[in-house]
Amino acid sequence: MLKAMLARAREVHAAELEGDEAAEAGFTLIELMVVLLILAILMAIAIPTFLGVTGGANDRATQSNLTNGVTEMSAIYQADNTSFTSTPSALTQLGSASAPEFKWTSSACTSSSSKNCISVTAVNVASAGDAQGVELAAYSPTNTCWYALVLDRTPTTLTGQPFTVGTATGDISTAGTYYANKPNSTSCQASTATALKWGSSYNDPAGKN
Repeated sequence: MLKAMLARAREVHAAELEGDEAAEAGFTLIELMVVLLILAILMAIAIPTFLGVTGGANDRATQSNLTNGVTEMSAIYQADNTSFTSTPSALTQLGSASAPEFKWTSSACTSSSSKNCISVTAVNVASAGDAQGVELAAYSPTNTCWYALVLDRTPTTLTGQPFTVGTATGDISTAGTYYANKPNSTSCQASTATALKWGSSYNDPAGKN
């Protein structure tokens, strides 16, 4: 009886020693590789999602600047005898007073420009020299140029317009505000933006070039 109890005690002690050794052994190479694989999978999912969210936020911020810019241009239009003719000088005078957060320019906005850079140019709408429209452009860190076009008259076909008059997809046939974008761009200048497809909103497929 005593012999059996001693043998049983030795077995229990041996099992405890094996358990302690297993606990102190740490992770095996296979276990470490599995952990690294799981981390890699999580990063492969998280990083593109993060970049997508960041890119979307940058585009929304640029669109917001353009929308606010359209509002400011409407105020300038009314204060300038309902004409966009003197827009460049008005931007310096009116823009710095009513919208100091924007950097207005007739040149191009690029990645090195101010985040609130807006390029602007007056356009003719119904007749040569009427300056009844204005085009704005802003650069997003996603390398996308976003555009807004304001027409105060029903357009007719004129030379040099940044839009096509008609009824096809992306054409313009009535007065109003229109939007477009151009991906993979290094700079955005309103006066050189031509042959764009204009849509009724930033998300309108017709406005995607």
